[in-house]
Amino acid sequence: MLKTNSVYRHLFKSKQIAFSGGIQLPFKRFNSSSDGPKEVFTRINDPKDPKRQNFFQYTWGSWLIDDKIEKAKRQTKFSIEGLTKLIQNLGKETKNAEKDENGATSITPPKKLDDGSVILPHNSKAVSDSDDSLLIKSIASIHEGKHHRIYKVSLSSGKDLVLRIPYKLESDYAISQKIKSECATIDFLDLKLGLKVPKIIAYGPDSQNSVESPFILMEYISGDLLMRKWDPLTPDVEGSSDKLLSVIEPIAAFQEKVLSFTFNKFGSLYFSSDVSALEQDNIPYDGEESEELQNRWKIGPTISRSFAKNKNKLSSKHISQYNKVVDSDKPLEVISSVAEVELENLKNRLALAQADAGGKVENITLLNKMITTFEHLKVIAPKSINPNSKAIPNVGEIFKPRLNLPDLDPLNVIVAKEKNDEFFFLDFEYSSIQPFILTSYPAFVAYQGVKIYNLEEEVPGFNELEEREKEQYRFVYYKTRNERLWELELNKRRHDLIAIASPYIKALKNPYIQALNFKNDKDYLYVEEAIIQLQPYWETFVLNELCNDENKEFPIEYSSEYLDEHQTDLDAYQMELASQPFAATGGWVPQDMFSSLKEQGILVADSNGNYKIQFEEQKDNEKDTN
Repeated sequence: MLKTNSVYRHLFKSKQIAFSGGIQLPFKRFNSSSDGPKEVFTRINDPKDPKRQNFFQYTWGSWLIDDKIEKAKRQTKFSIEGLTKLIQNLGKETKNAEKDENGATSITPPKKLDDGSVILPHNSKAVSDSDDSLLIKSIASIHEGKHHRIYKVSLSSGKDLVLRIPYKLESDYAISQKIKSECATIDFLDLKLGLKVPKIIAYGPDSQNSVESPFILMEYISGDLLMRKWDPLTPDVEGSSDKLLSVIEPIAAFQEKVLSFTFNKFGSLYFSSDVSALEQDNIPYDGEESEELQNRWKIGPTISRSFAKNKNKLSSKHISQYNKVVDSDKPLEVISSVAEVELENLKNRLALAQADAGGKVENITLLNKMITTFEHLKVIAPKSINPNSKAIPNVGEIFKPRLNLPDLDPLNVIVAKEKNDEFFFLDFEYSSIQPFILTSYPAFVAYQGVKIYNLEEEVPGFNELEEREKEQYRFVYYKTRNERLWELELNKRRHDLIAIASPYIKALKNPYIQALNFKNDKDYLYVEEAIIQLQPYWETFVLNELCNDENKEFPIEYSSEYLDEHQTDLDAYQMELASQPFAATGGWVPQDMFSSLKEQGILVADSNGNYKIQFEEQKDNEKDTN
């Protein structure tokens, strides 16, 4: 039988919140209501419109702790008047755009306007089909996501655009780099690979533009999300496999096209005008025959959460010391760079805490434990997977630099009704050029837990279990099945890269994967656990040339006391996640659920304005105590 902690952990990964009272409240990522987004409008020419402030406020959820602070980070105030001016300038640029001999708009380099915005003139058709002056008819807030807010901008030309404003969750430098790289990546997917993505119209990497905010302005694609078809817990009945594959196949096909292209180095894509002079020599690939695309893109520093999330105390210059473009023959430096930047950040936090200058109360003991773990990762990084292993099929291919799109997900795929139900892919934040062997499966199919391939064969007495226990096992089976379907699709399309599905490869890269997912301080425990799990198999890895080490002794020496303490801490953290409602979402609650729980008296505010969960039995106990 599965341990309770394990089952709860799987439930959290499935976006289900488990209450200690046995209540389970499932919800979809980003959605605050099953009825979908409610559009919020404001009068464009009326700065005093009472609805205008709501137009910028975050409304799709609330936090149990520090709600006001978290919402302030997600305020997306921008200049509506400035956006109007930008649209008018786009109209003028559309008229002046270069045309080829057939009258089509020529592909020219991105152009920086006087206000600081950057436009892509060749995408002018997405703005207007005529030379008429452009005006904004309406602006509507249509989506509040995890990292940014989406506004729909309707133009006098009859075209609609998307204005995407990022939340202030990272440093200005990180946001700027992320916008530059994402726009270049989308441009590359469009022009070089011919994939279905929205056209980028303009972008502003910082607030020094007429919009007065970092932004991306892109083509609006009308349609339904592919997520509507995705039912990951569908039972095995006739047609269920086809239903699952109807979602998996288009995403796998998109990835197949992306994987067909290899690059010269590891890093992220940028427009040539957005990288430093030192990076101008980082030509992304060889053999470009099109004059329009020659020198259009460069490879610059990697866009990764590891170099941005919770790094506000490190300067951009400091981060750049670790986030460098990596030569293709040094793939393991990709892992080392993550270990090193996390170490530097933690040591900096420790120094600030010891000097009482960090601006917040830190747990010194916890910081020291985290530092120890990332020192272990730094040791294991160059010894992890052997880039020259004869035991790994097609090892040369699987280590080549390829574009990794971490947000491939049915939530980011639109079935475009007005374009013959073609699949359009969105959201390419944190895209980077990585060794394929070090990447993860898309989150909607990825599963790192216990595997069950056949319920009746692998679970003794399954048919005699209580229904609640059966559901727990079914959940694990469905997650296993979905990941397996993805692997079969990958094998069908790119058999030469299927070694990524090997359990040994998954184990060897798992410390790195856990480091990439390092979001909360106590997540360091998962990094350490992944390293510890390598120890019993290290000699086997060495003998089979799977790891990049010739020493049969595990490179990290663990004492029994250290391992016992680690296991105690890990068990306590898993129990904390299992017992504290909404711990897995950082205390975030969808707004309709938050309002309902508050109305029922289940959410109770304290004197500091924070909330806690209180069930009826707890209320009765408090009454008895009083």
